[in-house]
Amino acid sequence: MKAEDIDFFKRNKGYKRIFKAIRDKYKSIGRIGGVIKLDDLTDSEKEILSSHFKKDFSKRKSVNIDVNKFAETFLNTRFEEYSLIDILESYFDEKLTSKKDDMYQYANEKEKFFNRFLSDYEGSKCWQWLKSVYENKAVGVRTINQRYDSDRTLLSRDIKYVCDALNRLPVYEGKKLRLPVFSSYITRDPHGFDVNTDCGKMLINALATIFGVTDIKNSEEVAELLYRAGIVIDEISNFVTLKGLLAYSADKCNKVFKAAYECNEVLQVPLYNFSEMDMVESPSKKVFVLENPGVFLSVCDIIKKPVPLVCAYGQPRLSLLVLLDMLYKNGTDIYYSGDFDPEGIQIAHRLFKRYPDRFHFWRYDVEDYMKALSDKTLTESRLKMLDKIDTAQLKPLADKMRLLKKAGYQELIIDDIIKDLLSINSLF
Repeated sequence: MKAEDIDFFKRNKGYKRIFKAIRDKYKSIGRIGGVIKLDDLTDSEKEILSSHFKKDFSKRKSVNIDVNKFAETFLNTRFEEYSLIDILESYFDEKLTSKKDDMYQYANEKEKFFNRFLSDYEGSKCWQWLKSVYENKAVGVRTINQRYDSDRTLLSRDIKYVCDALNRLPVYEGKKLRLPVFSSYITRDPHGFDVNTDCGKMLINALATIFGVTDIKNSEEVAELLYRAGIVIDEISNFVTLKGLLAYSADKCNKVFKAAYECNEVLQVPLYNFSEMDMVESPSKKVFVLENPGVFLSVCDIIKKPVPLVCAYGQPRLSLLVLLDMLYKNGTDIYYSGDFDPEGIQIAHRLFKRYPDRFHFWRYDVEDYMKALSDKTLTESRLKMLDKIDTAQLKPLADKMRLLKKAGYQELIIDDIIKDLLSINSLF
């Protein structure tokens, strides 16, 4: 259209809502046609309609407009050389499309967007993650799709960073790198993969996808996931409390562990220290894990010998899992005792799944539950957590807990726990 003709329509404000309504109708039905409705007509709109239809609209508050009849009103005017589509496309400075057209174009552009990454990274370690994203199967893919709609330029940058990260994970070289250092190598920014950023979250979800983890519940699981990839966070505050164990680096016994063992002292070991150790050993090839610090210290008060004990502090921290992984690798049997509530049973269930052939449920049967029973009523929402327990050894306990709806606490069977440890002569 001629510039002066386009300018005519844009100068006359009465066309704005009319043209927008016709465009919306076109998107809906895919053609010029149908009927549009305008309420609360302005004076300028009444004037335009009166001019087009040669009727008086000055007293009208609303109107239904037949789009085809409106298009015919341009005949025998200076605009008759233009179709209504020409006018609308020039007015809005965009091609008129239907919703079906828009959806097709959107899908086509999105497919090209992700196919480009699949092509660029074909044969590399990140390709499987990209394929999962393309197939809408990756962990966090919903967020990626939302980001595609909001800012695909920034999304493209972050996908490249994550792909480069997956291709250069420290674990491939048997190394451990701190998150800020690794992030600097990949993004040139030590905060590029911070876990609270979009890019950091995408990396975590990508790792979950390639490691087969479907649900990341808390910060401890994030730390564990990164650690599996050779990336370390929170090395100081993430610690484990233990006694009666020995550690080795390059076949040399760690002096701090040795002194604590010989003096029967308790150690608090941060995750940082484990990165320097090649092996942790229990001389008896057994380790006893207690969920609660009060129970752990009560055992230490009574037994004045280096019993191989570990305190879990409730939900297992990464430092605990790294320690148990090292002990498991060294052929150590793991005995676990915890609270009799859905959370405690979930911890035991999780550890059993991690160390199936060397894990032992210690003081974790129905008889012990009855001894540890409290007056604390369990809510239905907490009891629902038991539905995920599929370990045969825990089924009777879970069923009894559903029946009684009461929690039991480890502190109430301390005497039995101490008796067990004293009776295992091979420890000493």
